[in-house]
Amino acid sequence: MRIGVFHLMSTPPWTNSHDVISQHIEQVVEADRLGFDTAWVAEHNVRDYALGGSITVTMAAMAAATRRIRIGTAVARLPLHHPLHLAEDLAFVDNVSRGRLDFGIGKGYDELEFATYGVPFEERVERWEEAYEAITQIWQTGRTKFKGEFHEIPDAPLYPMPQQRPSPPIYVMVVKSIDSIKWAARHLYPFVMGQGPTWDEARDRLKLFADTASDTGHSDADIEHALSRCWQLKQVHVAETTKIAVEQYREPFSWFFGALHNRTMFGFPNENRDYEWFLDHRSLLLGSPEKVRDDLLEYREYTGIQNVAAWFNCGGQPHPQVLQSLNAFAEQVMPALRAV
Repeated sequence: MRIGVFHLMSTPPWTNSHDVISQHIEQVVEADRLGFDTAWVAEHNVRDYALGGSITVTMAAMAAATRRIRIGTAVARLPLHHPLHLAEDLAFVDNVSRGRLDFGIGKGYDELEFATYGVPFEERVERWEEAYEAITQIWQTGRTKFKGEFHEIPDAPLYPMPQQRPSPPIYVMVVKSIDSIKWAARHLYPFVMGQGPTWDEARDRLKLFADTASDTGHSDADIEHALSRCWQLKQVHVAETTKIAVEQYREPFSWFFGALHNRTMFGFPNENRDYEWFLDHRSLLLGSPEKVRDDLLEYREYTGIQNVAAWFNCGGQPHPQVLQSLNAFAEQVMPALRAV
């Protein structure tokens, strides 16, 4: 079982942008030291729940500060970028990291974010597909030539080329869309799910992926390999006791999910729900090391999901608390997950 960390870089009223940025970089450095597999990094703008309008800037900083942890886009909002610019910048990150980039792709969902960049929201699907085609073609050929509905790029060499050939690994980021699962399956790209889908829904989406990939003509071995690389996001906090963990995580989490767009972004119902509803939903894995370990082993056995992106710092959790939880998880939870 691979365990990653997820970073959204929220700025609640009790902190500031400088501290948030420096603390998140320090947390990724600590995750790297402790043996976590991937740091998944989100991209948003004009929202207090997420710093980082250009994901490549954030990732370059994290890549330069780390040695072995992979750095993944969760997501790069393809419709909001010029595809050549994004192909160049991500290739730069792949070189800074010496081949540790994972390329998670998505359409974006926030109409305000589209409006601030002057991109029509109703074009997002077509722009996403075109940008995906352009970026992968540019990486694979090493040439910039591309002609689409929204972009026409003349022929020139690509500098720099990504270190991973023919391209960095591609993942499809999924919130609620069944169509995205099917698209990923047809291309045999593993997916990364938000935490909104229940354990039953997560299991069903793996089956949908497998069935769609099989119907497309992919081999059983290739499908099994892709399934083994799928992830789901889960909020995680480890403390001495479960009671302490639940109370420590409460205030920042409640601030974050008090906003409607945050609930819908991660696949939860539109209606506001109290903290205890999320605990019962089991999207939060909070507790003593023993409880979190047992919950994760049960989750993997029930759903078939092999990899979890652990969201230790949801909503601006206190920095010392995040570092303590990272260490407790690595020392007292992770060994059991690696052993099975």
